[in-house]
Amino acid sequence: MREDPQTIESRLLDLHLDRLDSDQAREVEETVAESPELASQSRALRTLLGLLDAVDVPEPSANLADAVMARIDEHTKPLPFKEMTPVSAEEGRGISGKSVLSLRELIAIAACITLFVGVFVPGYQKARNIAKRNACRYGLQTVSRGYSAYAQQSQGYLPWLGYMPNASWLPTRTPNVPRYSNTRTLYVLLRQGLIPNDDPRVFICPSIPDARPMLAKNYRRFDDFAEPANVNYSSMLMNVAKAWRVEKMDPQMVIGADANPRFDGRGGGHRISPYDEAGNSLAHENGAGQNAVYVGGAGGWFTHPTIGVDRDDIYRAGRLSHYTGVERPFADTDTLLVP
Repeated sequence: MREDPQTIESRLLDLHLDRLDSDQAREVEETVAESPELASQSRALRTLLGLLDAVDVPEPSANLADAVMARIDEHTKPLPFKEMTPVSAEEGRGISGKSVLSLRELIAIAACITLFVGVFVPGYQKARNIAKRNACRYGLQTVSRGYSAYAQQSQGYLPWLGYMPNASWLPTRTPNVPRYSNTRTLYVLLRQGLIPNDDPRVFICPSIPDARPMLAKNYRRFDDFAEPANVNYSSMLMNVAKAWRVEKMDPQMVIGADANPRFDGRGGGHRISPYDEAGNSLAHENGAGQNAVYVGGAGGWFTHPTIGVDRDDIYRAGRLSHYTGVERPFADTDTLLVP
């Protein structure tokens, strides 16, 4: 059975240093041949190791280990402080610095640094991105549990603050169009103590640079978040004619996910091509995918947004390509996640 590509990636250095047996080496080489990303990393490693091989290193002396230990002991002994004596200008002119490292050693160190930056820094960045994804996933799962707790206390219904016909869930300056804040239904979870420890950071995704949690001594004094930056997720539109009842909802409906990519930070609508099948949330690595959680509590990381009922795009109302804020789901199974 072929190993996972991530495992193969960690064994590239062993391959180039001839530290693998023939079967392991063949396994790594076959996987590298099938992956352009691994092939690029393999070429970079080969180049860097070639630079190191080009350095003419003399054979170590027989007593190298003893000499190194003696040097360590010499430099780790306590240094006595002597009384400082002034140095004349003439004496100062005769003092010259002595190079600690030879040019050959400097080249070797530079090659090692280049190797570290080329091999380990991308892995570190990848690990950071995964950690941010997991943090956002935890926040969405916590919100999902809050919705479940609310439903248990409310005869199976999700938070619903009444229906406002023709209201806009986006900021609008159009006369006679009322404003509906969809984040109020999320805030209900915080106000009613359904979020563990009343922690507003649950609604924050660390991948969003300008995110900031709402801080208050008593969240029950408010009915909504203070500003859009307090919530980094998009949630199911709750401005519908009647409240959603969990037991009557298709379990494939998504209740929350990373931010909808079709609306900027100011809440303005974006015109998109009707032929554009889908767009991932921009919260992670400029559109690599999104975390999402279903009505039943299941969820995870998805590399495309068509994860609703019958491959419904969770960020669209049907196939609409332009939004002003008054749009509604086209059917009971049409998920529409909004800011």
